Amino acid sequence: MEMTDESKFVLLSTRLMHEFGSELCLYLEERGMSIPHYLIEFTTFANGEMLPQIPHTIRGQHVFFLHALQHPDPNTAVMMMLITSDAIKRASAAGITLVVPFLSYLRQDRKDRPRVPISARLLADLIESNRAVRGLITIDMHAEQEQGFFSIPVDNLTGVTVFAEHLRHKFNGDFSDVVMMAPDFGGAVRNRRLARALGDIPVCILEKRRTGPNKAEMLSVIGESVVDRRVVMYEDMIDSGGTAAEASQKVAEMGAREVYLCATHGIFSRGAEKRFAEKNIAVACTNSIPRSADYYAQETWLTNVSVIPYFADAIYETTQMGGSISKLSQ
Repeated sequence: MEMTDESKFVLLSTRLMHEFGSELCLYLEERGMSIPHYLIEFTTFANGEMLPQIPHTIRGQHVFFLHALQHPDPNTAVMMMLITSDAIKRASAAGITLVVPFLSYLRQDRKDRPRVPISARLLADLIESNRAVRGLITIDMHAEQEQGFFSIPVDNLTGVTVFAEHLRHKFNGDFSDVVMMAPDFGGAVRNRRLARALGDIPVCILEKRRTGPNKAEMLSVIGESVVDRRVVMYEDMIDSGGTAAEASQKVAEMGAREVYLCATHGIFSRGAEKRFAEKNIAVACTNSIPRSADYYAQETWLTNVSVIPYFADAIYETTQMGGSISKLSQ
């Protein structure tokens, strides 16, 4: 495969993703690709306005802009992304590829009651208002069809590959007594994909009814029995953790020997950490939302599954003539 001129590319990251970006560059170097990596600094005015500063010339280069769309909060993070993208465009970059592992607002993807917005579509429109943005790389959008909100190319990676590898290691390749449980009907496809990746292990569905934001009523299990089985539940995200913790408890009450939660995006709001720690619920999440080593050392119930090599592969393939990342999105 012919290598594209590396001097045409640069990686810019905001502070909370800078460590992620540095490690990403190490993986790129292992693949024979070296690109410069710079930290974007922000000045905050007395009234709260932010001013990004790009520390190095990027004229004529294609910029991979790595950003966390959850910290310090989703609203501030969105504004940081928009004004930084504008700064990159005005610095005469050849183009921008947004690398945003977690996209906030994607749960608001339809008008399910009167007088509410479709915020996921609005976010797509805001991103595309900058004509220099050429594409987006993310992982596990809340619903795959949300790619249709964008007219730019969207590479939506899947956590199936990284969690399949993690679970093979955790269970030593023995899935004879393991059953996948989709936490709701919407997550059935995601869980069936992971089950196939692990060798077509059985899948069941936990039927629940949403009673409000971050609230649900558990009803029944459809499909395989969970009695004396090890149960793995795979979600795209865990927010407050209330529903996930309740589901784990209900499955345990049904006779499951072990319950293990996997989620691509661990938001952990409203005291989720305390909830999982007190109930001794084991959770594995990727580092799509950045956290410090001290955080993981303190939260012993949580296992960090890194997606950095995965994003490095995606960036590498996008810089190659004829490169393809479809193998990373299946």
